Amino acid sequence: MKIRVLGSAAGGGFPQWNCNCRNCAGVRDGSVAATPRTQSSIAASGDGQSWVLFNASPDLLAQIRSFAALQPGRALRDTAIVDVVLVDAQLDHTLGLLMLREGKRLRIWCSERVRAELTSSHPIFELLEHYCGVDWQRLPLEPGSSFVIPSMDSVRCQALAVPGNAPPFSPRRDAPEPGDNIALLLTETRTGRSLFYAPGLGAIPFSTNCTPVMTPVGRAAAAVSSIPSGTLAKDAA
Repeated sequence: MKIRVLGSAAGGGFPQWNCNCRNCAGVRDGSVAATPRTQSSIAASGDGQSWVLFNASPDLLAQIRSFAALQPGRALRDTAIVDVVLVDAQLDHTLGLLMLREGKRLRIWCSERVRAELTSSHPIFELLEHYCGVDWQRLPLEPGSSFVIPSMDSVRCQALAVPGNAPPFSPRRDAPEPGDNIALLLTETRTGRSLFYAPGLGAIPFSTNCTPVMTPVGRAAAAVSSIPSGTLAKDAA
């Protein structure tokens, strides 16, 4: 399994466009030794050819430009992005879908709660039907359930409901339901190595003395610990 961290910043990116805090101002003027970061998204592949996009951030075009494996290279009109998985319906995880509208029909995996948001209060699925179209795939959330994405069939996936609020545009804002926010556990069946991805995690529901960190991930599968939403972590190649 190959993993690419495309972006690791919270909504708005880093530096955030309207923020003048010490860190954001410092990265702009060079007084802080920090790297600008795009909004959270990763890509995963079982063979290095077909890729699954986890979240489609507003920075998606810049993220594709930064990673040659996702760029067209096999035909005049082409993409290596075969599937898209969404952890929630937040704008910073879904607006990038509009950038994919001129490609082939999108196969999108998300929970029933997220699908409901994206067909009603934030009807991006309806918009996409006028362009490429959407094939929705339900993410199972039942305890012990797992699923396999056909384009990455060497990896077993588990979707887990996690704490986190519904989006500001949702009628369930401040009253979230299971499935509004999920985390994903990806396990390579051959080696047993796994990755835990939880960019929308609102709280860690257990006490720990350890500070959550994101470990660098490269071409081999690696572990990514859960990071509460709003935490910056290093983009890794």
